[in-house]
Amino acid sequence: MLLHSHPMFKIYFGDARDKLFKQQYLNLPPDKNILEMEQLATLKKAMSLESLMFLNQVHGTDGLIINSEDQLQNLRPFSKDGDFIITNLKHVGIGVMTADCLPIIFFDKRNQVIAVVHAGWKGSVSHIATKVVGHMQKNFNTKIEDLKVIFGPSAKVCCYKVTEDFLEHLEDVEFLERVIHRREDGLYFDLPLFNMILLGDLGIKKESILFKYNDCTICDNSFYSCRRQGKYSGCQMSVVCLI
Repeated sequence: MLLHSHPMFKIYFGDARDKLFKQQYLNLPPDKNILEMEQLATLKKAMSLESLMFLNQVHGTDGLIINSEDQLQNLRPFSKDGDFIITNLKHVGIGVMTADCLPIIFFDKRNQVIAVVHAGWKGSVSHIATKVVGHMQKNFNTKIEDLKVIFGPSAKVCCYKVTEDFLEHLEDVEFLERVIHRREDGLYFDLPLFNMILLGDLGIKKESILFKYNDCTICDNSFYSCRRQGKYSGCQMSVVCLI
């Protein structure tokens, strides 16, 4: 368990030891609390969670804003499509499941608002990270200078090999040469750097983005990886909550 602790929030970055597979969490019985899953018992205690919310991730840019207890009562994990969650409620865990995509955590220290983002290459090239910042600004009056950003485990440029066709998705990217590395055996994509540059263009300083937990899920066998294991690999979860 990789637990990042702060006086105002906690983050959990999981790995393959959680043994989470889509058929387990997507097919939970309607009357079962997700926090009753065996794999989540330690997480619930460590983060003092009262509830936990995930979305059915679709590699898009839509998501969910949770700002009232009444709203939370009517939500079930994985019941809605989306790739980000934002909340200002304490002890409410919000998370994403990944197996190479980049989990991004945002924390607004002034307004005490958190967000979690599922940023695969599709969401990233559609600027999901900057759109989430926009939602935080609009709904919670977030200021750029108050944001702290934490990147979780993801595919990294050391291993994230792509084809020439992939470049078609980056035709409008002005910083293409910074995020595509050409080697003798092909092209490699720097997913974390791509998102860092987008956030930097918003005015978020590099020192406000924490890379400590951004291990490579492809070359590190302690993580699940779709690239390494195929589409039926498990997933690791990244969860954040206000305390």
